[in-house]
Amino acid sequence: MKFNLQIKLLSLVVMVVSLVLIILLLQTISRERQIFQVSFKEKAEVLTLALDAGIGSFEELKDTAKLQSNIYKFIWLYPEIVKISISVPSPEGLKIVASNATEEIGTLTGLENTISYEQGRVLTQTLLLPDDTKVFSSIIPIRVGGQRVGTYDIRLSLETEEKTIAQRQKEVVLTILVSIVIIIIILFLLLSKMVVLPVAEIKKGLEMIGQGQLSWRITPRSQDEIGDLARGVNEMSEKLEESYYGLEKKIAERTEELQEARSVLEIKVQARTRELKDLAESLEKQVEQRTKELQEKIEELERFNRLAVGRELKMIELKKELRKLKKEQ
Repeated sequence: MKFNLQIKLLSLVVMVVSLVLIILLLQTISRERQIFQVSFKEKAEVLTLALDAGIGSFEELKDTAKLQSNIYKFIWLYPEIVKISISVPSPEGLKIVASNATEEIGTLTGLENTISYEQGRVLTQTLLLPDDTKVFSSIIPIRVGGQRVGTYDIRLSLETEEKTIAQRQKEVVLTILVSIVIIIIILFLLLSKMVVLPVAEIKKGLEMIGQGQLSWRITPRSQDEIGDLARGVNEMSEKLEESYYGLEKKIAERTEELQEARSVLEIKVQARTRELKDLAESLEKQVEQRTKELQEKIEELERFNRLAVGRELKMIELKKELRKLKKEQ
């Protein structure tokens, strides 16, 4: 299958644009996830401050019923909260003393809580629960009077975030598709005007020149490389036309010279023919004259021969008569 230049250029540009838009989509989604992560971290810190406001002394940390009531109150106020656990130090390690996951109360916390408590820093991560629910976990030290006395383990559901991101993905994908269609239409029109039509005109000009129409000229439509190509084709056509007509002129001149030489040669041949004819006629006359002279010589010799023979016969007869006369005497 043969693809023309316009389809090739459109395909190339569409692939490049699609790649760029996909990269932008991925960057946008990644940036939104980062924004959500920061937002959830800030929300967890705000919740921590609110929880800290309800704990004014070490004795209040021992009131597990009040801590548990505050946890349920926050979960009711913020439905995106999946879990809140409060851990305090014990001889065995950090132990959970209050949580909406009541089965975890009295158990030791994980390593992240110990690190957060000992180093006094906030640890965040995204977790996937056994029921395939994605949550944002934020472990924050509990401070009372400027001292670390435990940790909060707050987990926020990412279901809203995932739905928002999925919706944003659909919107961005739709935007990309619409953008690609618009870009294709714009590029089709631009390429037709700026590239395809000038190239087609150059192609037609080359075909006409190839057919011998050396006077064909292309109208340059721009000052770029395609315009330079059109002007180059025109220059080539002009040079070919000059060469062709120059060659025609030389051929005509040479033909005229050859015709003149032929005429001169014909005249010389005719003169030579006449000379040869005259010479032949002269030779023929000379041959006839010579033949006549020879014939006369032959006839004269024959007469002489006859005379000689007759004379000889007479001499014989005279000799016979002399012998006869001698005998008679």
